[in-house]
Amino acid sequence: MDSGRHRRRVPGDADGPLFERWVLSLGVGQWSTLDLVITLGCLALFSGVAAGYLYDDWALNQRAQIVQAQVVRTFYDDAEPAVEAELLSPHRGVPVSVEPIESRPAVGDVIELLVDPRKPTRVRDPKSGHWNALHFIGVACAPVGAAIWWARWNRWRRRPRPRNRR
Repeated sequence: MDSGRHRRRVPGDADGPLFERWVLSLGVGQWSTLDLVITLGCLALFSGVAAGYLYDDWALNQRAQIVQAQVVRTFYDDAEPAVEAELLSPHRGVPVSVEPIESRPAVGDVIELLVDPRKPTRVRDPKSGHWNALHFIGVACAPVGAAIWWARWNRWRRRPRPRNRR
């Protein structure tokens, strides 16, 4: 006969919500606390950085202005071509770094850039693509980290505890 809800729970027992059991079956349930903290910290950091990049793209899409800048230095031998430039009016002298850049201007050339008027160092080449799939993948790490944390927390909450006997 089944002991019902008063049966003694054993750690690792197959109880709890289906989603929790599925997450813990992926190996997450066997990680040490240090492994868990390091993994969740890395997921949170990666998600935060990716969210920052997505916010920059969103801000430029919402309020960018085209501003001219003079090229100070070029980096064309790297994987993605980049330039360092100084903005001309209205943000005269503000140094910016543009990566990637579609055209290959020479030092001293004047180029047009999309600039956020609230934060003039937030710039983008108007001809380059601005959505990066890696940023979306990074933001997707946040729900994965939350699911891992939730499953481990629920398992910890349901662990057997010694009862105080008086």
